[in-house]
Amino acid sequence: MTVMGVPSIFSKATVAVAGTALLLGGTIVSHAQQDPATASAPKIIEIVATRFAFEPAEIEVTEGDHVRLVVKSADGVHGLEIKKFRVQKKIPRGGDPVTIDFVAGAAGSFPIVCSEYCGDGHEDMKGTLVVSVRK
Repeated sequence: MTVMGVPSIFSKATVAVAGTALLLGGTIVSHAQQDPATASAPKIIEIVATRFAFEPAEIEVTEGDHVRLVVKSADGVHGLEIKKFRVQKKIPRGGDPVTIDFVAGAAGSFPIVCSEYCGDGHEDMKGTLVVSVRK
């Protein structure tokens, strides 16, 4: 049996989601086809946001790395934004960590900024993501 020309191993819901993604200009990613042996484990980096700094202020990764930032606030509400990689998350007060996953898809030096106003020194709250070329 086929559904919309697709073998019956796929449900109607899977076909509908895939079709919607294509209509919206998205891409379909099949997790079933990813080989765990070739998938890279994330590079985990813990960051503390405090008025008015990120610690560490500089993060170094390699192009193509799966990066996992585990960010917590030491005081008030902050945000973490890396525009190049479309990363933007609010970091709540209270110390509960926020996990941010992305792939460092381009080499270069990219600004990290606080995206939530946190006081008079807010505009000085900056860091840098350094992505080196994969050899």
